Amino acid sequence: MFKKSFKIFSGSAALFVALYAAVFMCFYAALPCNISAEKNAEFSGSFSAATLKQSGGGCAYFLGNVPIKRADISYQNRPRVVLGGMPFGIKIRSDGVMVISVEEKSPARKAGIKSGDVIVRVNGREVSTNSEIADAVQLSASRTDVILRRNDSEMSLSFAPENDFGTLKIGAWVRDSAAGIGTLTFWEPESGVFGGLGHSVSDVTTGGVVPLKEGEITAARIYDVVRGREGSAGELCGVILPESDMGVITENTSTGIYGTLSCGIAGETVPAAFRQEVQTGAATILTTLDGCEPEEYSIEIERINLLDLNGSKAMVIRITDSGLLEKTGGIVRGMSGSPIIQNGRFVGAVTHVLVNDPTRGYAVFAETMLESCSGDLLAA
Repeated sequence: MFKKSFKIFSGSAALFVALYAAVFMCFYAALPCNISAEKNAEFSGSFSAATLKQSGGGCAYFLGNVPIKRADISYQNRPRVVLGGMPFGIKIRSDGVMVISVEEKSPARKAGIKSGDVIVRVNGREVSTNSEIADAVQLSASRTDVILRRNDSEMSLSFAPENDFGTLKIGAWVRDSAAGIGTLTFWEPESGVFGGLGHSVSDVTTGGVVPLKEGEITAARIYDVVRGREGSAGELCGVILPESDMGVITENTSTGIYGTLSCGIAGETVPAAFRQEVQTGAATILTTLDGCEPEEYSIEIERINLLDLNGSKAMVIRITDSGLLEKTGGIVRGMSGSPIIQNGRFVGAVTHVLVNDPTRGYAVFAETMLESCSGDLLAA
């Protein structure tokens, strides 16, 4: 009887140690090695259950009183930004031409061209529009030389085009631009830099990030809302206002689009929060459901996602405002980029909706967006 009890106890103890070790290693791997904090200010913060405590010239993470690992502190000037929340139109022309689909048994398919590839040269000519590709293919009936980008690599292919009643074709459907409506997140008055959307502008067919050659943002107006429901994302219906250029887009990244505004937006500046200052609990968002003027709505930050601290899914949020839920059913397309405020600070932006539960979605940290700007608005 004693031996049996001892075996049960030993097995339970071993399981507990294994589970604790797994949790410990998960925290150790996910927690950042470098932390930003405000100059000449008291330092504090946490990531989920891991508490940050200052120690010497750096800091350390603790689970309860158990140390996990050390991190270095980089002291920064706390940025102050004017928050957006208003809709804006996005127009992007791609750097190269993205392949949307490839016809079966076509020359392009046989040569190895795939959906998502970006064609940059055809028969020695640089191409940035659909018509430029079509014109370049006509240069040779016997051979088409194509240079394309796939992921981070460049490839060169040569193959014979097909003759379709006197017109040479390679059998690939392509797209040279993208447009849509999102939400402006912030504007930094000193540099003139803006950030918006909270995620990249991606091709609607391939899902690939549209490689940016040039782009601009314009004013927009929301005129209707399609409510979201389980299994189907809703949408803000808007129109881009003519002759209302607001600025240029210089970067299309996984955490948002960035550029400079031709003229600023009205409003007081708000301090930005560092990642470790964001807490689970009550917060608000600024977003526009009608016209051009944003309103503030209540949300809950439910979870900090340790596995995506630097990405567009760093927080799990839930809409709690009854008025917003009544109008939209939750987070809908077009709300991406809506700034999040907590304790008087800019803490992040809405990025994605959970289609199976539109009341919930993801958000990116404000610090991540500020770091993603060209020149890094969090520079010391």
